[in-house]
Amino acid sequence: MVMENEIRLGDIMDKLTPSDRVVIYNAARQVVYRGYAANAVHGTLNPQRRIKKMGLGMETYRATEQMWDWEKTDRLPEQIPVEQFGKYRVEDLQHILYIRIELKSEFEQ
Repeated sequence: MVMENEIRLGDIMDKLTPSDRVVIYNAARQVVYRGYAANAVHGTLNPQRRIKKMGLGMETYRATEQMWDWEKTDRLPEQIPVEQFGKYRVEDLQHILYIRIELKSEFEQ
């Protein structure tokens, strides 16, 4: 039985701007997609998957030439914990904002 107010992944992806950065997590909070919204439609995720929650994410890194390799989906880069921000000059840090989508388990009713 499908609830009328359930939001599906395909519904969300249709509303995003192609240049939006997106990270999609499965129910076990593992990254299953990381990249631009425009490329997500070519992925292997079922657009009928139900959304558990959605919001913005922000991560802080030491500034480098290549901040985030959007081709890799296996592992997020090493973040800097908030407690360690004082060890760096402001210009040495860079923040990345992205749309965070967490999927419901396929086995949840």
